[in-house]
Amino acid sequence: MDPARLGLAAFAFALLAPAHADEPVYQADEIVVRVPRADAPADPTTAATVVDARRFAGESKTVAELVTTAPGVAVNGYGGLGQLTTVSIRGSDAAEVRVFLDGLPLDTAGGGAVDLSRIPRAWIDRIEVVRGAAGATYGPGAMAGAVDIVTRSAAAGSWSATASGGSFGTFSSAVDGAVGGKSWGLLLAGAVDGTGGRFPYEHDRTPSSPGTDVVMLQRENDASVSGGALAKLWATLGDARLDTIVQVSGGRRELPGTANRLTPNDGQDDLRGGLVTRLAQPLGAGLDLELALTYREDHLDVRIAQFPPESRQRDRAGELSARLSWRAGPSALALRVAGSAERLTLEGAGAHAWGGASVALSDELALAEGRLRLSAGARWDRQGPFDGVSARAGACFALGGPLSVRASGGRAFRIPSFGELYLQQALLLPNPALTPESSWTADAALVAEGRLGLASAGAFTQLYDDVIVYEAMWQGRMRPFNEAHAVARGLELELASAPFFGPAAVSASAAYTWLATEILRGGPSTVGNELPHRAPRRLFARLSAAPGPLEVHGEAHYVAAQFGDVENSFGASIPAAVTLNAGLSVRVARAPELRLGLEAKNLLDDRSLQDGFGYPLPGRMILVTLRTSSQQETRTP
Repeated sequence: MDPARLGLAAFAFALLAPAHADEPVYQADEIVVRVPRADAPADPTTAATVVDARRFAGESKTVAELVTTAPGVAVNGYGGLGQLTTVSIRGSDAAEVRVFLDGLPLDTAGGGAVDLSRIPRAWIDRIEVVRGAAGATYGPGAMAGAVDIVTRSAAAGSWSATASGGSFGTFSSAVDGAVGGKSWGLLLAGAVDGTGGRFPYEHDRTPSSPGTDVVMLQRENDASVSGGALAKLWATLGDARLDTIVQVSGGRRELPGTANRLTPNDGQDDLRGGLVTRLAQPLGAGLDLELALTYREDHLDVRIAQFPPESRQRDRAGELSARLSWRAGPSALALRVAGSAERLTLEGAGAHAWGGASVALSDELALAEGRLRLSAGARWDRQGPFDGVSARAGACFALGGPLSVRASGGRAFRIPSFGELYLQQALLLPNPALTPESSWTADAALVAEGRLGLASAGAFTQLYDDVIVYEAMWQGRMRPFNEAHAVARGLELELASAPFFGPAAVSASAAYTWLATEILRGGPSTVGNELPHRAPRRLFARLSAAPGPLEVHGEAHYVAAQFGDVENSFGASIPAAVTLNAGLSVRVARAPELRLGLEAKNLLDDRSLQDGFGYPLPGRMILVTLRTSSQQETRTP
């Protein structure tokens, strides 16, 4: 057998070899290197990926860049550095994905999608990306999935500080520290990020004849600055435990517009504050009670020169919930009830408010000595005049050794936002006749997890009904209607290795998505077409090594060409893009740890790159990062 085949056979044997309980952590030169699946999804029957932010410590990764390492995910930018960045899952609209920060929902009554660029990266411990209809767990809006962001724990004595800067006036800094004792802990963190946003880019003034009239332009009115503060407290009160999180974030950004329609005088200011507090009390005999309160307030001021005066939007929302869980034998049953209220005010357009209620019941079963895991859940929600039911069922079966198979299916829905129902914003008109949109999904995957890491291959299909889309009216105005019906099908492949090659600590990871979408209802020119802004193929691949005090990594991102309109006209399509990134860091001191890092993004300096909506992206970026930390791995109990 030739060496290549022998090496491949050895890798396959090690991957399929059963993992032992004492082997998920590898020690090399006093640095703890974790297997990528050290944090497994909370529910093994779901299609989910846990992104451990600690794997990228010291790198200038944004939250959006962390999320895009998971399969089935598309991150959509609207202007490049520091601008609006949203997430789509399995071909969904971004409004059909719910995003949470420590259990606090970040979507607002004004509608639209959650802006990932306004979540400070320095806070993040891990991100769980759940794919598929997840309304039974996460509530209305999780039609295609959810992104659950968990901040760092309040581990007493831990601290870190990071500063970076580089091309195009880009900078960031963050600091955090935790204190505490046996029965309490407090984490305080702060961060600030910004960019000048001025970068050269290639602009093709005749996209119908590619390459015939290309000019070099300078991106203007593209600066952004944002910051945030976080306080995280835990305390034991007898048998009970109290967790409280307070977070504030916001900033100012200029809005440059597209390359074909520049907006040199537009901009926005935003501010968000949130509170989450939970009290968990064991009641005995397998019973546990959790009471939770969440509150969120959002301020958004937008300046659009074409539509004065400035738009001022204020959104307030709160929820009080109680969850009773009961573990008896192989069953883990949970009942959750909640009441909520939300109020949106738009200056000049009055205020709108509604109350809400929800009841959710779920059960998890572990059978056949834990080899078979079953889960099922249903949830009823009412918000204002709308109500609906979400449901989900899933199963995971261990076939033998490291092999397992997982399958799930469910239904979810999304209630129209205040913005879609009642508010006129610039060219967007409201439609109070809107009804909830819904989705049905089914997926299955084969998973192998062993000594060398994880490999999974899955397939899914998702049907979207009564989807809300904006249609052209008169004088360029748009109004939403429940017009769209579409189906998305695809494959999701994921690979993550444990460190190999001994002291070199080499590791590899990859995520590939193949997506096929089809419009099922519409005019003759659109039925059967692909949904716009949905790339049919995406690939993320990363290779890293950590020999001694040095760490090096390389990344490749590939996004296939995608259509820019429902007519699938080639003149409006976005070309395929390949982006290469690379970086290295070196440990300068051990105690406390001090690391110096250097990164290059868009290594090939391709200045013709565009995001999925045609906004130009920057060329090569060089970033230098200095990070120091306590190197303490202690976590809260």
